[in-house]
Amino acid sequence: MEIERSEKIQVRESLIHGLGVFAIEEIQIGELIEECPVLFLPTKKGELNYTLIDYTYQWPKSFEWVNHVIALGYGSLYNHSEKPNADWESDTDKQTFRFVATRKISKGDEITIFYGGQDYWEDGRKSVELK
Repeated sequence: MEIERSEKIQVRESLIHGLGVFAIEEIQIGELIEECPVLFLPTKKGELNYTLIDYTYQWPKSFEWVNHVIALGYGSLYNHSEKPNADWESDTDKQTFRFVATRKISKGDEITIFYGGQDYWEDGRKSVELK
């Protein structure tokens, strides 16, 4: 199995929150930004792991998700925006998330995704700072 990642991104300090993923070259709409293997956590639907809550995703991406996962690579460092420039999709065969540009991303722009609606922010999360 081969995992794909663009050479057009880097991680650095974000004005949004902590660390973020940034474009170091222009990224076109529909272009793959990064493919991230996922690490399954020992929690099930309805359970929360407050230690890692700010870095987990629901697997697979759908209303019918089953597990919580951590996206490896830069996957858990993409910050939230109400007007994101990227999105992700689940590849259940490879057990990866594929982050793709939903609009043109200019050099220097932070790459953001949409975490979810108001219910996402009201689930009892307590911020954990990665160092």
